[in-house]
Amino acid sequence: MSDWIHSHFEIVIVALTITGLVLAWFQLRKKEPSSASSRLSLKHSPVEHSTIISGANNQVVIGHPPSTPRQAEPPKTESQIPNLVYAGGRRRSVFISPSQDEGICDPRNEDQREKSVEAFLLKFENRKADSDREISPARNVIAKMKFRHKNGVTERDIDYGVWLNSPCNSTDIGIGDTCELVLACVVGKDEIVTFEDRRRGNLLFGSEGFAYLQEGDIEDYERVDVTLIDQNSQAGLSIKLKFWRNGASFFSSEL
Repeated sequence: MSDWIHSHFEIVIVALTITGLVLAWFQLRKKEPSSASSRLSLKHSPVEHSTIISGANNQVVIGHPPSTPRQAEPPKTESQIPNLVYAGGRRRSVFISPSQDEGICDPRNEDQREKSVEAFLLKFENRKADSDREISPARNVIAKMKFRHKNGVTERDIDYGVWLNSPCNSTDIGIGDTCELVLACVVGKDEIVTFEDRRRGNLLFGSEGFAYLQEGDIEDYERVDVTLIDQNSQAGLSIKLKFWRNGASFFSSEL
């Protein structure tokens, strides 16, 4: 009988020990924070590079999120434009053609040379720049002129000057090339006149001869403002000149 009691007592002791271990394990699990509840993340601003507070297992780390690399901006390049410069004036014989396709041009045959007149031309160049700056050809360059009378009051405006050898009211000037603008011509009985180019787009003058030109008397005018405009790039040039005639020769000086 005593042996039976003793064996059952041992069984009870073992059972109580196991129960105590299980209860102790559950108590320990309650004290440990879960991995989900122990992690903390706080952003004080939605803006990139905001400070982040984060932690796990009772450890807290304060820092910044890794920055997103920014792409380098391409270097800014200077747009290419013509470099228009005034290259002086000269006297020259020209032929005023009744054909609007020829305009005012260099004499091409003996008949045109016999009918040519003396003209004073202004030379313009699309000059290569002295610096490393690249330049572009000038396209559709028009010339505006404002003549000023000796009396200091009267003016004559020319909206489109005539370019020598051009079939229209504008001209192209390649890099390093030159073109000449007709400032004045001596016609009739030693009259000094200028011309405005009336050619516009597809406007045709048929058999009207010199109708594509508008003549203007500048006998008593001594100053002129010339403005060139490249209609493609909007590059421009403005000059002021004093001009006069002495005998059969023209002279000018830049103001």
